[in-house]
Amino acid sequence: MQILEVNLKKHEVKVREAEKDEYHFIGGKGIGFSIFSKYLSSDILIFALGPLTGLKMSGMAKCAAVFKSPQTGLVAESSCGGFFGVELRRAGFTAVLIKGISNKPVILKIDNESAELLDARNLWGKDTFETEDEIKADFGKRYKVACIGQAGENLVKFACIEHAKGREFGRCGGGAVMGSMKLKAVAVKGDKDVESEITDYERYSELKEEFEEKIVKGLRGLTETGTPRMLPIVNEAGVLPTGYWRDGEFEAVEEIMDDLNKIHKRKRACYACRVACGKISKFNGNEVDGPEYETIFSFGSLCNIKDLNVIAEANLLCDRFGMDTISAGNVVAYYLNSTGRLGDGEIVPELLKKIAYRKGEGDRLAEGLKEFSSIHIKGLEIPGYDPRGLYGTAIGYAVCYRGGCHIKHVMHRPNLDGEVDRFRPDGQAELLVEVEDFYGFTDSMVICRFVTLPKGVLRQKEVAELYNVVTGSNFTKKDVMKKGREVINLSRKINELLGLSRKDDKLPEFFFREPLGKGNSEGRVVNKKDFEKMLEEYYRLRGWHEV
Repeated sequence: MQILEVNLKKHEVKVREAEKDEYHFIGGKGIGFSIFSKYLSSDILIFALGPLTGLKMSGMAKCAAVFKSPQTGLVAESSCGGFFGVELRRAGFTAVLIKGISNKPVILKIDNESAELLDARNLWGKDTFETEDEIKADFGKRYKVACIGQAGENLVKFACIEHAKGREFGRCGGGAVMGSMKLKAVAVKGDKDVESEITDYERYSELKEEFEEKIVKGLRGLTETGTPRMLPIVNEAGVLPTGYWRDGEFEAVEEIMDDLNKIHKRKRACYACRVACGKISKFNGNEVDGPEYETIFSFGSLCNIKDLNVIAEANLLCDRFGMDTISAGNVVAYYLNSTGRLGDGEIVPELLKKIAYRKGEGDRLAEGLKEFSSIHIKGLEIPGYDPRGLYGTAIGYAVCYRGGCHIKHVMHRPNLDGEVDRFRPDGQAELLVEVEDFYGFTDSMVICRFVTLPKGVLRQKEVAELYNVVTGSNFTKKDVMKKGREVINLSRKINELLGLSRKDDKLPEFFFREPLGKGNSEGRVVNKKDFEKMLEEYYRLRGWHEV
């Protein structure tokens, strides 16, 4: 495992082999956490890949970014699909460790196993689309780019790292970390044949054919509709946050689904992926990658905005400025609610610009909802599943190492599917631990979440098989879960060193106090005794002690 180590302060780059403790954690989130644990600093950014990254197979294009979140003050990991991670693997690296603060804006240029830091003052002030276009014009179209826009430069707490005009390391503020380090972009080109390194290529080919058939069949809904397919499901359950967390049902869902069919123009896939869950949409003469479910929730139902054109424009502006749409939409919804303007889509574009440039009221809004003591968990704004009608999601949100997050446990899935009663505490903690452990491993492999969903195609047995044929290992299902558990425990250890304790594993009081409004979960709150029961059981199953 080769690691590229970059010192921005000294403007030095070097290549080293992964150390034994780093290698132990497989790759991706695991190796990222292992490296980060040696620094615990806000001027550290790690891009990390897994042993399957770059295979010509659906779901194997992801890259993980690990850093200290400016929103939570805790360790964060955010992943991105597309092509950046694949190119980094082709260049010969398992991880890139970037540390220190440059005295001027720079680009990290990686060409196979060589790297250099270049002056980026001419790009400072440009948005992510302009930045990527100019870098490719200078370096060549083969280069894959991860960069920040004005939001990252201006240290907006929820700034993201953008790639390929619509793929993001989206959550937790990685763009602000890059901005604080004066790192405008990373551009990478590689020529290695990733599949030539596979230990048992013949067996891999057999597994690939078998798994691809199941993936394409099992994820047909994502291919056809993308992530917005969840809108009517969540809305019917009465847990689609609406009117700044007042209701659980949004009356415009059917209209929005119809409008999506009109503006969707073509599918978009990550490298070698046959699912092609991405959708390119055209509105008002513009094209945007999306809008995804979470963007429609945050700028649509949460803001009480029914006009899909407004939602799509907000999506595009966030992409160009480089902002996480979940956090940005939550902040905008808070502002609209507090000023009595829910449903007013006209002011959204200008408000987003003020946030990105920290102008006027946008300066304080750029700090995120923690600044306003509003609805967040550990400082991270909450995604589009109301915990009052999803007990598994409630406990999942509360204990997640990165704060208000659904993707690290996807407990809304088994809750909505009826695998466990979504209104009762029984069985939630046990299922959460199992799911987290599995994803602790798959996130270290950096496998796309969609192909590993509960009741999905690639579960413990299949993931172990793939890992074995690629690396020559002999992992069992138990080994997968054990290694994943080690990664989860490492994240907890790091966060405790950063000041986290059990008292931080909580929900906003709002969800205990205020009953859900309109919808099929009307009148529901999270019962505090039920929540404490789930939390106690979770700690017992984890073997954690109160700190």
